Amino acid sequence: MILGALTSYRTPSVEVGASYRRTVSSAFVETAQVLEVAEDKLGIPHVRFQLRVARGACSPTVEVRTLSLEAFQSRFKDRIRDKH
Repeated sequence: MILGALTSYRTPSVEVGASYRRTVSSAFVETAQVLEVAEDKLGIPHVRFQLRVARGACSPTVEVRTLSLEAFQSRFKDRIRDKH
C-alpha cells in the first residue's frame, strides 16, 4: 500500500486528451495524444494514444498505438501544456 502511494506520488497521472512529447533528436520528434487509459483483463493499465512522428522536413506520420501505462510514462516524460 505504501509503495503504491509513493509510486503514484512520483509519477504524474496520464490524462485522456493530454499530449506528451519525446524528442529523440532535433530532427525526430514523437508527440502522443492520449485517447484512453484503461485496464486490460488482467488489471494491467494501458494507454491508447495517437502518435505523430515528425522526421525533419518529411511529412509526419500518424497512427494509433497502445502501450502499458508504465512503458508510456517512461517513454513520454514531457507533457505539452495547454495553450489556454
